[in-house]
Amino acid sequence: MAAFFLPLVMLSSQAYAMPSFGRTVADYVDANRASHAGDGIISIEVARNPNYAPNGLAEYSRALVKWGAGTPGPMGGVAVNKGEVGALDATPFNGDREYLSPVEFGTPPQRLIMDLDTGSADVWVYSTETTPSDVGSRAIYHPSNSITAEKIDNSSWHIEYGDGSAAYGNVWRDTITIAGVSIFNASIETAVDVSRSIVDDPYMCGVFGLGFSLPSQITPPRSTVLSNMLPLLNSNLFTADLKYQSNGTYTFGHIDSALYTGDTIYYTPLLDNARYWEFNFTGFNVASSTAGDNEAADRDWYLSEWKTIADTGTTLVLVDDDIVQHYYDRVPSAYYNETIAVWTFPCATADLPDFNIGFAGVHDWSARVPGKFVNYTALPDSHDNSTCMGGIQSNDGLPFAILGDIFLKAVFTVFDVGGKRIGFAPKALVA
Repeated sequence: MAAFFLPLVMLSSQAYAMPSFGRTVADYVDANRASHAGDGIISIEVARNPNYAPNGLAEYSRALVKWGAGTPGPMGGVAVNKGEVGALDATPFNGDREYLSPVEFGTPPQRLIMDLDTGSADVWVYSTETTPSDVGSRAIYHPSNSITAEKIDNSSWHIEYGDGSAAYGNVWRDTITIAGVSIFNASIETAVDVSRSIVDDPYMCGVFGLGFSLPSQITPPRSTVLSNMLPLLNSNLFTADLKYQSNGTYTFGHIDSALYTGDTIYYTPLLDNARYWEFNFTGFNVASSTAGDNEAADRDWYLSEWKTIADTGTTLVLVDDDIVQHYYDRVPSAYYNETIAVWTFPCATADLPDFNIGFAGVHDWSARVPGKFVNYTALPDSHDNSTCMGGIQSNDGLPFAILGDIFLKAVFTVFDVGGKRIGFAPKALVA
C-alpha cells in the first residue's frame, strides 16, 4: 500500500480571472491572475461558455444515468445507481458544458478547464495516460511535465455503468492550485480508458468534485481534495453564485454579502448521514410570472416532504411526476412527448409560470425560479425552433429530487460543511 500523505495547503495573494473560451485549446485554458480576496478565502469565477449549445435530451439522459434512474433515458442506455461515483457521462452529449472554471495542476502549473460538481467527490482529469482517441482536442494533464508529480503504486479508480460503459485510471500525488491556493500531495485521478459512449466535450478537461461527505472512488481510499482544503479556510463552507446566461462565482471560506439581497440566508439542515448535499424541501407552488400577482403567488401551495439533492453538475431540475404534471398543467399547449419521454411546449409560449420552492425550517421565504429559466432549449429536431423542452422534468422514479443549475441560477447558495446545512438567499437576477 502506498504511503498516505495529507495534502498541505498554501494560501497565496492571487486568484483567477475569467477564462476566455475560444476555438482553440489555448483559448480554453487561458486564465490571467487577479487580486485574491484574502487569506483563508478562495474565490474562483465561473465562466459561462459563449459557445454553449444546450442539448436538452442529452442533459436529461446524462442526469438520469448519473443519479441512477431505473429506466432508459431519452437518448438510450440503462441507468444505474452511480451518483456517488462521479460525474462522468454514460450517454452522448453534443452540447458543451455551460459553466467551467480554470484549475492548475502540477509544477509548473498546467491550466485545465474543470467542471465544479457538488454531486461528486473526486478530482479526475484527462491526461497523457488517456487513450488518445478519447482525448480529442481538450487540454490534458501531463504528469511527466510536473516536478511534483508522483504516481501512487497499487492505487486506482474505476467506474462502471449499467449500459456497459466504463472508465478507469491511475492515481497521482501532485499539486492542485485553485484560485491561488496550492494543495500539495493532492489526489489526482487520471483517466486511462473511457468508453466511447462517455461524453466527448472538448472544453471540459475533468471534474472537480465538491460533494459533502462522499468518499472518493480511489482504491485504497484517500481523502478528498475538498476535505483537505477546509482546515485552511476561514470557515468550513463554500458558496455558489451561478447566473442565468452570464458568469458566476464560487467562493470558499467566506460568504460575500454583496452577492445576495436582504439580510438573511435561509438555512435548512442536511439529512442525517447525508453524503451528498441532501435535504428536504417541504412545499411548492406554480405562480404567474406577472409582477405583483400576489394572489397567484400565495395560492395553491402543496405541502409535503421531498428529499432532494443540490447538484451543480446537473443542469435540469428533476422532481416527482405529480409536481412536473402540476407545473405543465399551467403552461398552455404543454404536452408530454412519449417518444422522447420529456415535457415540451411551443417555444412561442410567453410568460411561463414561476416555480416556487419552500424548505424545512424556513417559514417566511421561498425560492423563486423564474419561468424564463424553465424555458430551457428548443428540441434538436425542431429545426424551426417551434418546440421547446422544459428545464423541469421527471426524476423517473428516483427516491429524491435533483435541484440542478436551473434552480441554482435563481438563488445564492451556501454549502456549509461545518454546519451540516445548506443555505439559500435571494439575489438580483439577470434580466
